Amino acid sequence: MWAALALAATVLTSILPILNKQLLRDARPALVAWAVNAASLPLLAAGTIFFTQCTVGGLPRSIFLACTGHLPRIDGIFLAALLGSALLNWAATLLSTHALSQADASLVTPLLTFNPAFTLLIALIVLGEIPGLQEVLGIAIILFGAYLLEVQEARTGLLAPILILVRRPGAALAIIASMLWGSTTVLEKLAIEHVSPPSGLLVALVGTGITVVLLTPNALAPLFRTHASMREVGTSKRYTPFGGLSTHPRAFLAASIIAGVAPLFGFTAIALGLVGYVSVLFKLSAIFTVLWAWFFLHEGNLRPRLLGALVMILGGVLVAV
Repeated sequence: MWAALALAATVLTSILPILNKQLLRDARPALVAWAVNAASLPLLAAGTIFFTQCTVGGLPRSIFLACTGHLPRIDGIFLAALLGSALLNWAATLLSTHALSQADASLVTPLLTFNPAFTLLIALIVLGEIPGLQEVLGIAIILFGAYLLEVQEARTGLLAPILILVRRPGAALAIIASMLWGSTTVLEKLAIEHVSPPSGLLVALVGTGITVVLLTPNALAPLFRTHASMREVGTSKRYTPFGGLSTHPRAFLAASIIAGVAPLFGFTAIALGLVGYVSVLFKLSAIFTVLWAWFFLHEGNLRPRLLGALVMILGGVLVAV
């Protein structure tokens, strides 16, 4: 069961960059990041309530559902860790969405798999955890995979793929976002350990809610300024503050549903299975995204980016497992 849930979360998550890329054609990155996360909250809340407050049982000839309301117990460490995680998620979400608006989805998504290396570095600095040979090898493989993303440029020089990758619009933003998301792992784990009973779904719900609140000024303030300036000049042009989203209603609806449902599958898989094996399946989303980007968005460089993503995932597995 856990493998099916993890694979479902992986496939759904891999589609999100493709849908967001379509929305970004006509909407600002901050607005897309805010709207998709905000619209996903009702589904995420309903799923969290169901999985944390209800129990499904079975009899020989019937299935019953029993729900009992109970509030989780939290402490100050839970609040501090969750707030810190939400702040990092806010920054990483903005940066990754901006990166997606500037670069190919097949390039940005593999770069986001850098986060196991950053998590290892943070654990070394903050917790004093010294990485072993397997972890060091994993980091080296991740860096080699990043090199392969632009390996076709190696004919002009050995370091050309790295130089081109760093200079390419959006690539640096994706790497920084990956670094920030690598930091959230430690904080989210700490938050889960300080809620009773432990609940990853609750952390996902509250964390997403705080992130949406933090994204609101970035998303809405420019809209109100534009509306005010248009009134001042007396223009008769119809003003549609969410026009960029309403232009692609099906993509927005699909992205919102996936953003609300995928965490439910993912965190349930983590609860039922071994975290190491579940994380391996999660990392396959980069492979799927590269394929979707080639098929639906007609992005090029399929072979090097597919190979680079696969190698980076292998490195991430060595670090995480």
